Amino acid sequence: MAGIKNQMLRLRSDTVDKLRLVLSASNHRSMSSLADEVLEQGLDQRIAAMGDDDVAARTMRSLANRNG
Repeated sequence: MAGIKNQMLRLRSDTVDKLRLVLSASNHRSMSSLADEVLEQGLDQRIAAMGDDDVAARTMRSLANRNG
């Protein structure tokens, strides 16, 4: 399991409201765990959409595949 790193993120009010709404209907124990899952899924999609010739894409893939 990957380690957890504390990070302070500034989110728009409407984003927090949406997280609260989804949290109320999910089995997540906290808004942080829900946000982490949503970010991971969204970032995985963005990384996959980047071209293989893109140096930034290769770097992000290697970071995403790193454990911890």
